[in-house]
Amino acid sequence: MNASFRHILLAAAMAGCCSAAGGGEHGYWMSSPSLNGWREAVFRAGVPAQPAVLPPGVEPMMVGSSSPAAQMLVLEGMTHLLTFGDMRAFRKFDAALRLDPDCLMAHWGRCMSLMGAGPAFQDQRVHSMKRMKELALRPDCPEQERAYADALAVLLMNGPVKAQEAWKTICSTWKRDPYAPLFYAMLLRDGFDGQGNPGEGQKEAVRVVDAVLEERPGSQAALFMRALLEEVAPVISPETVETARRAVAANPFSASAHHLLGHCLFRTGDYEGACAAFKDSENLCLAWEKAENVPPALDDAWFRSILYRAVSEFCAGRYRQANAVAARAASVPLDKKHPLAPGTLLQLWEARTLPARLMLARPDLPAQALVLKASPGPLPKGFPDLSNGMAAVVAQYMGACYSARQGRPGAVASAFDKLSGVLRLLMDGADAARRQMSVSYWARCLQMGSLYSSEIRSLMFPDSANVWMSEAIGSQRFSSLLLPPVVPYPAEWKLARAYLKAGKYRECADMCEQALKRFPNHAGVLDTLKQARAAGK
Repeated sequence: MNASFRHILLAAAMAGCCSAAGGGEHGYWMSSPSLNGWREAVFRAGVPAQPAVLPPGVEPMMVGSSSPAAQMLVLEGMTHLLTFGDMRAFRKFDAALRLDPDCLMAHWGRCMSLMGAGPAFQDQRVHSMKRMKELALRPDCPEQERAYADALAVLLMNGPVKAQEAWKTICSTWKRDPYAPLFYAMLLRDGFDGQGNPGEGQKEAVRVVDAVLEERPGSQAALFMRALLEEVAPVISPETVETARRAVAANPFSASAHHLLGHCLFRTGDYEGACAAFKDSENLCLAWEKAENVPPALDDAWFRSILYRAVSEFCAGRYRQANAVAARAASVPLDKKHPLAPGTLLQLWEARTLPARLMLARPDLPAQALVLKASPGPLPKGFPDLSNGMAAVVAQYMGACYSARQGRPGAVASAFDKLSGVLRLLMDGADAARRQMSVSYWARCLQMGSLYSSEIRSLMFPDSANVWMSEAIGSQRFSSLLLPPVVPYPAEWKLARAYLKAGKYRECADMCEQALKRFPNHAGVLDTLKQARAAGK
């Protein structure tokens, strides 16, 4: 079953966080965790009530703190966490700690929000893990907060599967907790199998979130999570799109909610609507950067939305607009102060190469000089050079494409050999990818290289293109919420175009029909289908 992107981040973060949680010890950092025997706690005396009016999307929950403002910041951070706004969540928790350095839930939230933030935030992770342990062991610590701390320890030391029981116990012990069921559902989800059937965890997550929505139908976090559970389903239903729209309506100022809506619309083939939703997300991200003086390197949400919008423009057949949007993302200067920040990693792996990748994906291959001009230059010193692997993969694929156009089979074969060498070197980079918090990008690069290899083989041996492309077609997955598809087209399209070139019009049309199941309304596929039907008459 497909592992979620967030689970990959959790796994990547475990090594660094475990050292902060107690060196090489095995088990939980709390000496006597009791996941099934907590008592309802009396909160610290004098804890003020929370304000009656809550910000959009925020739900009430008691937070142990002497500062009402810190309480509210923690709740806002919790909502951002559950809607995949990790850096926004981090800044809320960080602000809460400036008001109350002894707020356990703010330390908890800072640890959660920084799991995928890279080595640059290691000191803050370590500090909050240590301080959270100290606060959780104090006799006056609220039992609910101690339960949250222990559940995080289980997650970091034993992984998401073991942590499910801890979160399930929190849900059953504190039934009015608005957030725990959604964290539980996040850990439960296990995607869909090769036939599109949901896993057992996936089905249980749906039941959990549906129960929350039955009680609180306007909960932004629950609406977001409910739509998220269908993000990689074989088909995005109209009900899921409507749920995403309700998440936006619950908090129109949430960039994450607009991005989620864009993803759902993209999956249904509504590229016009997707572009509009991603643009709304971008604008909200830029407003947040300006309001809080945040550098682009720390705003990975902006990069995710603009990259997704560029791919949406491509799928709609607006190739010039797609490259203009991609070029804007690629032109953001690299921030030397934050070489491993979330936004920087997206720049290094994805944004730098997207303009060239979009050009190479066009059915009317542009002049090679234009692609070379759009290709990334040398990476400055001080940035993780493993990301150069993505540029190297694109360069060899480009060489194969233009050599095939020029009728130079020997050069095509040479490019294939070089690409195979690049991929072998990248395969040895797993440890470096983990250290640099780039596991998901590294995996995407390998996936893209594998697909490109199949395409080059089909260029070398056009009569057996169906053999070489079948594996690529079988391995291609639906795009996830956080990033657009690794290539902006269904793999079936490449085989359909090979059939069209060979005069196999019926086979071409059949393959286009299959391609449209993965990328509905894809302009390039529709054009190829139109050509096949016209030629086959």
